[in-house]
Amino acid sequence: MIALIRTELFKAACRMRTLVIAGLLVGLPTLIVFAIKAHGRNRSIDDNGVGLFRLAQLSGYLVPAAVLSVMSGFLLVVIAGMFAGDSVAGDSAWGNLRYLLMRPVPRGRLLVAKAIVAGMLIWASTILVAGTALVGGIVVFGGKALTVPGFGPFATGSLSTGFHLGQGALLLRLGIGTAYVAFSFTALLALGTFFSILTDNAASAIGATVGVYIVSEILDGISQLGRVRYFFPTHYMDVWDLMFTDNRYSHDMITGVVVQVVYFVVFGTLALVWFRRKDIKS
Repeated sequence: MIALIRTELFKAACRMRTLVIAGLLVGLPTLIVFAIKAHGRNRSIDDNGVGLFRLAQLSGYLVPAAVLSVMSGFLLVVIAGMFAGDSVAGDSAWGNLRYLLMRPVPRGRLLVAKAIVAGMLIWASTILVAGTALVGGIVVFGGKALTVPGFGPFATGSLSTGFHLGQGALLLRLGIGTAYVAFSFTALLALGTFFSILTDNAASAIGATVGVYIVSEILDGISQLGRVRYFFPTHYMDVWDLMFTDNRYSHDMITGVVVQVVYFVVFGTLALVWFRRKDIKS
């Protein structure tokens, strides 16, 4: 199993597409860091905006959180959908899947290996974004502790009385936030792998995967749906930022993990069953 994962990982990591994505995930956070710096210089006295981007000007440790908050909404979704949707359909489109199955490897084991590799690339992409933003943030804004002054209506609409976070606390919360963002793509990984089995066209699988998340985001914004929204895979994706803006760990993070696990179990099982019974023609 380890040898199979190593082979699939090497094949995926050495593709030109992966290298281009890596360059993008380094370049874009760097650009955002300088944009935050430029906004801080040009900000007028009356500009009292709050949130992660406002706080990022106070400490370089907050820059990765601000960058993740904006990139996890779309770009990382597309990249994660690309890795997941291409896991099986990519080989099928190139006509390699039949030859892969000629090896003495069970279909289930091959699918698990491909899903693990896609998951590793998704986690690596998220960590690369956070790591690049952290280095750039410390260089530009310094690695200082964070003292948040009291504001008016804050993230939850309540009054903020101000709080202080040391360097150790900031790094811990940044690690938790990065891990939570990466884990929030677990449902997408399962959905993408399932769609990748249903079609021989990688673009269709990627489009369907990203489309599900876009639809989930749209429906999640309709408050009239009530409690139904709590079961959408994107409903709890942003609750981690309360660690920085409100100085508290939201219980919704635990619920968000449970929702991701449920999607992973359901669609992961469907993917295994379908792949074992699928007639491979390419």
